[in-house]
Amino acid sequence: MIRGVTFDFGGTLAQGAFDRETFRNRFLDYLLSLDFSGGEDQLNKAKDRMLERLGRARSRNREIRLEDLYQDVLFELGLRPERDVIGRINQLYMDSFQTKIIEGVEEILKDLSERYKLAVISNAMSDVPRYALKKFGLERYFVAVVISRDLGIRKPDPEIFNFTLNRLDVENVEAIHVGDSLEHDIKGARNAGMKTVWVKNDNQVPDIEPDYTIHSITELTSFL
Repeated sequence: MIRGVTFDFGGTLAQGAFDRETFRNRFLDYLLSLDFSGGEDQLNKAKDRMLERLGRARSRNREIRLEDLYQDVLFELGLRPERDVIGRINQLYMDSFQTKIIEGVEEILKDLSERYKLAVISNAMSDVPRYALKKFGLERYFVAVVISRDLGIRKPDPEIFNFTLNRLDVENVEAIHVGDSLEHDIKGARNAGMKTVWVKNDNQVPDIEPDYTIHSITELTSFL
């Protein structure tokens, strides 16, 4: 018997993209307002080292918070990573995301929340998923919203699934996870002992077998 349903965020409940160029320009303008005089070359080298650190962590299914990464960048640039400065950088980053909730999602969540305990499990170094759910009025449907930055652990590590199910007070065999990534969602949830629903992504070759496959999140209500 299914008592809990967990969802991936990006690609499953919402579509969006990070505007790197916009963030880069906003970030550089902000640095200049802090009297940064090192130039773009120094900034690019600091960001490259930051991305290398992040890549090494993610290769082990670990996550680093955006605030911690940019604290190191500021140190390298000779700037003090004060709380308000880090907060401003974080806001610039989130404002550079364009997020759109997939059509029909709110109706699905409203219906399912009346029958199941719902949660979000998302891989992100920022609070963008939580911020978007609040912005679009969807957070009320979830008992828990768990982002990899909260634990320092990324999907497909089963521990992030176990942590979320503990928040829901639901056993693994009583839960089903819905996501669009075979590697992160389906593999991770299966290794955590959950049932899985893959929202089919034509860009992925099915080398991991989900329990169920749907072509659109709008099929989920009648499917469950």
